[in-house]
Amino acid sequence: MNRNKPHITVLMLLSVFILSLTGCVLTGSRARTPDQVYKSPENLPKYLGVIKIFLTRKKNNQVSGFLTSLDREYQSEITLEKNGRELRISRDSTLAAYSKVETIEGEFRSSIRLLDLENGTDSQVILWSEILTDSSITDPNFYPEMEKLIFSINWNDKNTIGLGSIGLDGTNYHQIDTPLHTFSEGPVVSLDGAKILVLCEGMDLESGKPGFMLCIMANDGSHRIRLTTEGNYHGTYLFSPDSKSIIYSEDEWGGILGLVNHPRYEIKRIEINGQNEHTILEWHRAVNVLALSRDGTEIIFMDRFEEGEIPRIFIVDAYGQNLRHLAYFDEFLTDWYGEN
Repeated sequence: MNRNKPHITVLMLLSVFILSLTGCVLTGSRARTPDQVYKSPENLPKYLGVIKIFLTRKKNNQVSGFLTSLDREYQSEITLEKNGRELRISRDSTLAAYSKVETIEGEFRSSIRLLDLENGTDSQVILWSEILTDSSITDPNFYPEMEKLIFSINWNDKNTIGLGSIGLDGTNYHQIDTPLHTFSEGPVVSLDGAKILVLCEGMDLESGKPGFMLCIMANDGSHRIRLTTEGNYHGTYLFSPDSKSIIYSEDEWGGILGLVNHPRYEIKRIEINGQNEHTILEWHRAVNVLALSRDGTEIIFMDRFEEGEIPRIFIVDAYGQNLRHLAYFDEFLTDWYGEN
């Protein structure tokens, strides 16, 4: 029996090593216990209850959206037709914009469409002139005044993703100047209309490997600077209500896709000039920043959906304190993101 002990020890060590590589041992951060758990919307302060959040999902190649207030008194579901994607909602929650792949005379081309949520009308804003394999338009979003849309333009032959804008009625198309061999995805315009924030190219200074960073520029595309220099991915990002800073999520997968070093997931804030970057909250899994309170002091976020892991919705203040779990959303989120 004693002769087998060295072999057992080696097997145990090997098992621990393999488990650590798969992230099953010492995940690097534990789930933080909420300071408060709201089991009913009635427990939520009124100034928070009126905040609206927008959730999207893709099932069976179909994109759907669900718009609701935190008090659940307002609820609306949107289901796009086949090939509809990248759904965004206007500030007043009356309009939705999305991109779509169209078949025109046997060729695939991209378009951007506008959905009026009050009367149900669905209209085409722009049909891109080039076929999908050459160039496409994606990621439409609203300008604050809701008179026009901003969107990304993918030029395959230039290895560049630039930006364009167009009026909601399909007039006044304008190409925003962006550098060649860069990419500007998922544009967001500040509430004062002065800045454009995008997901862009960049290098993680810690690992020296390419990542998906955040870049900011003037509304005409000039003075483009990279805001972030760490992390592998920045999935969600919002301007503060005063347009002076950015609140965003950051993923650091660590090592080889998180298999060697422990991954890191955070909510951060940075000023629009790239100064005073700091971490608001460290979390145990990837998150999506959903919304901010009117004064920007409260952050609503959700665990990012993962297969087999149902997300939850939380509120935390701008200092990373007073963590609240909106437990009355749990059942809905289980149904919304659960299996078909």
